[in-house]
Amino acid sequence: MLLILAVLLSFVAGAAPALRVIYGSPARQLESVDQRYQLQLLREALQASGEPFVLQPSGQDMVQSRVLKEIAAGQVDVYWSMTSAAREQQLLPVRIPLDKGLNGWRLLLIRQGEQARFQHIQVLSQLKKLTFIQGHDWPDTTILQHNGLAVLTSAHPPQLFDMLQKKRGDAFPRAVFEAYADALRQPAQFAVEPKLVLVYPSAVYFFVNRDNQRLASAIERGLRQLIASGRFELLFQQRYGAAIALAGLSKRRQIRLVNPMAPLDFPLSDSSLWFQPVTTSP
Repeated sequence: MLLILAVLLSFVAGAAPALRVIYGSPARQLESVDQRYQLQLLREALQASGEPFVLQPSGQDMVQSRVLKEIAAGQVDVYWSMTSAAREQQLLPVRIPLDKGLNGWRLLLIRQGEQARFQHIQVLSQLKKLTFIQGHDWPDTTILQHNGLAVLTSAHPPQLFDMLQKKRGDAFPRAVFEAYADALRQPAQFAVEPKLVLVYPSAVYFFVNRDNQRLASAIERGLRQLIASGRFELLFQQRYGAAIALAGLSKRRQIRLVNPMAPLDFPLSDSSLWFQPVTTSP
């Protein structure tokens, strides 16, 4: 009813009809902090775009792959997801990384007391002696395997921690904003390896239907307004700042990985869009 009312009012006023913006994330998922961050960016970008819009959830509990199919079919208007070359062929990306590429910075969740096993690792070839744990359909699994690393997988995320605890693998690569939370849930069992960080090119974008250029342009215009005003960086730091500080990324040894799924059109030349650890003077 709100959408119909907004459209009618815009026609009466002689303005362009309001954008319909149905996002594909069920309400119960939005209780998690990371989902709230993306939704807040979406709402504020639309507000900054100058376009009239009506933002509402899809009202369906859908896994990510289903949401993306619904966008391609025109039933859902927008969602946020890690980009890939294949995904960008199917959907229209707004090429501003919502996570500033931070999702491609991976810390190692390990068993408590085994930190010494990793202290001499310097290069990728040394990682090839280990076995890593990942979800069976996660993009990270393909990335690790492409770089010659042994990976043991499970379709059920809770089992991954059980596999690590039972020594079926040596380490569980996790995003910077996940690793410490994982360790704190079971501090007697797990720790975050303190010296290394795996890094590969990655970005979480908003995706819309390929025919919905108006929505894509509005979101991009609004996000750039938020970047210019400093609001984007403020929201980014509120979401990820504590985890970044705790990880001490500037002091870690970076081991670079190739992302075989990465599209060719990463906007890497615009440094304002990407996270870089800040090295502080002693």
